[in-house]
Amino acid sequence: MSRETKQDRIVRNLLDQTTEHLHELKTLDINPNTKELDVERWAQSFLKNCLGYTASGGYSIRAQETKGKMRPDLIVLRNDKPIFVVEVKKMGFDLNKSDFRCGKVQLNEYLNLIGSVRWGILTNGCEWKLYDFSMPEYGGIEIASFDLKSDADVIDTSKKGVEEQAYEFYDLHENSFITDVWPELAKEAMAFSPESLAKAILSVDVVKYIAKYVRGEHEYKANHEILTDRLYWLLEQGLNDAIKGWNDTKAAEILKFVKSQKRASRKVKRTRKSNNAEEANTTPPQAEQVLASESSETNSTEKTAS
Repeated sequence: MSRETKQDRIVRNLLDQTTEHLHELKTLDINPNTKELDVERWAQSFLKNCLGYTASGGYSIRAQETKGKMRPDLIVLRNDKPIFVVEVKKMGFDLNKSDFRCGKVQLNEYLNLIGSVRWGILTNGCEWKLYDFSMPEYGGIEIASFDLKSDADVIDTSKKGVEEQAYEFYDLHENSFITDVWPELAKEAMAFSPESLAKAILSVDVVKYIAKYVRGEHEYKANHEILTDRLYWLLEQGLNDAIKGWNDTKAAEILKFVKSQKRASRKVKRTRKSNNAEEANTTPPQAEQVLASESSETNSTEKTAS
């Protein structure tokens, strides 16, 4: 039987509260008269009771007293020091909007006014996005997100659905905040950013490897400079614009290839781990000789003594 982790224990203890909050959110979602303030009050309770930012843990959540002022909807403080701000939008609001008054821009403005606060959260009740604003040149990097609606676009309040959601939002839980998970997520987001991945793909070593792959697949020796240009063009266009007649079938074919490569990668990792374990459990030849020599000397000494 596998040992229960701290994450498992926290999730298990959250299930009742999460179930209650998902039922409440479901009611808000189907009510056409739900206001942004209703979502804000629900989000404040969700932060406290499901995400762990409780008074007993030294946290307080300050709501904006007066609308119209240049203040975020919610400020989460720890020992009276702001640690992150939350901008709450109405149910169904598109969190990916990029216009001037989108939530992400507002978060940036609030953090600039408050100062010395790195993190911001944007939510419409169902969707939650965590941003790192420590690098102004990037205007806020999305480092974690979750959606309390399932793939079927419904709020699943079944036991299994609630448990899955609790694991989904764990990255935004207070325990993730205090254990420095957020800075690690920020590093991952930067490492996997479009700019970083594009530079990695267009680097000399990767282009050489791709040329080798192309030669094996098509028996064609590619010019590295031309190949680099073609890779850049592909990145710039995107698959759906670059491939003529791109459709669901072609997308499925590429996705199938990606999955096969991921499986192959996992096999390589397992093989390496297995080999490392075997090496660790195998006595080196030199050590075997030493042990044999020591055993021989011991036996000789015992015979002499007798």
